[in-house]
Amino acid sequence: MKKNKIIIIISVLLLFGLSVGGFLYLKAKSEYKSSASNLSGYVLGTGVAPDLTPEEIKALMQKEVDKSKVAFSIYTEPTFVGKRGTIMFANPRYSAHNIELEVRVDNKVIIRTQKISPDQYIEDIELMGKALKKGKHNGVASVKAYDQKTDELVGEVAVDMIITSK
Repeated sequence: MKKNKIIIIISVLLLFGLSVGGFLYLKAKSEYKSSASNLSGYVLGTGVAPDLTPEEIKALMQKEVDKSKVAFSIYTEPTFVGKRGTIMFANPRYSAHNIELEVRVDNKVIIRTQKISPDQYIEDIELMGKALKKGKHNGVASVKAYDQKTDELVGEVAVDMIITSK
């Protein structure tokens, strides 16, 4: 029971940190008309299984959000064997926007998705170009959110990743 409380507290602190980081990132990118108040996200646990319980994941996925919010989830430590790996990039059903993902390693784009609608996700993906050298690589995921009717960019946030290549 105490362990569950600690996990919930850590999750809330992580969400708060992502919100602050998103705010600072968006403030620096003043060309976009957005603010941290319209960005929310949660980072699923490392590896294939998230640290959240099934009940916590269900509660997050069924949460109601107003139209000004952007929601997403992504694994921050994906593993690739050759060019194929599991990314688990999701646009929850309660989201009001289409989202897309671009991942860079050493300033080179290795993953780029098409826009996905609410209640869609990408689990397995293939790297663009060649496979990464074996080992761990620092990457940055850029999540962009678009208005579903006008296709106008409404926000963007960067998430640090550690990508393992086997």
